[in-house]
Amino acid sequence: MARDDLPLLFEWLRQPYVAAWWRDVPADVDAVLAEYGPCIDGEDPTELFVVAVDGRSVGMIQRYLIADEPAWWPAFDGIIDVSNAAGIDYLIGEPDAVGQGVGSAMIAAFVPLVFAWRPVDSIVVTVQQANAASWRILEKSGFRRIWSGELDSPDPSDVGPEYVYVVNRP
Repeated sequence: MARDDLPLLFEWLRQPYVAAWWRDVPADVDAVLAEYGPCIDGEDPTELFVVAVDGRSVGMIQRYLIADEPAWWPAFDGIIDVSNAAGIDYLIGEPDAVGQGVGSAMIAAFVPLVFAWRPVDSIVVTVQQANAASWRILEKSGFRRIWSGELDSPDPSDVGPEYVYVVNRP
């Protein structure tokens, strides 16, 4: 992802079906720049990628080491050891790309890239229980559900009942 992609990311985050789950929706493009600019500039270790289908940008996926997110790491106490785990977040921003298999293809293609990126033991993802489309995509991509409940997390997207999914390094 590049800075030129941020207006598009802003539009994607405003889609009602994205905002329902990605609850920290920035108010304007400047807020998107403030949130995601450090990742693009290398000041934040989270890496952002634009998902393209036939040359058309349709979504975003990001990867990070959970250990680099100290405020979030304790949410997993008693659930799973995330000391050597990566996390991913994703969205399909273009409405006509939803329900077309893009999510499953995106996750399936991205998992090997995460394992090639760092020698992590696993990739851990949290999903709202009500977001059936998202957790079905994870299951189709080889993730397994290991926990359900409410996380003690500072992330607004983690409010409410969630599932924790994991896929281990092959």
